[in-house]
Amino acid sequence: MNNPPPQKNRHSNLLKGIALVIGYTFWYIFGGSHASVVTLSVPLCFYNMPASTHIVDAPESISITLTGKRADIRALHQEHLAVHLDASCLRNGKQPITITERELMLPTTTGIKLVQHSPSNPTVELSTHETS
Repeated sequence: MNNPPPQKNRHSNLLKGIALVIGYTFWYIFGGSHASVVTLSVPLCFYNMPASTHIVDAPESISITLTGKRADIRALHQEHLAVHLDASCLRNGKQPITITERELMLPTTTGIKLVQHSPSNPTVELSTHETS
């Protein structure tokens, strides 16, 4: 039997270990920079609601599709996402609402973008009741 000398075998194992560490390091560094897409259902929330105004009709949730670096998507606290609408800017009756990254309050430093949302043309209906 031809067994390689122990010194040569040890050297080969060392090179394999170094190659494994380098390969894992590259995968870790560059793997997070690939684009990722995620679709989530988030609640529709209103703030600055006048006391005399109430919601007649509005979707409870909006399905959103986000894209960004895989690492940024993973770091996003998805359970804290919601569509935030300033009710003081809305009027009585049925009206369309606009949903952008701003209403989602996405971190501006990450580059996460809103690709689409469903319903694509959401509407809300508000009504003002008189207080005596």
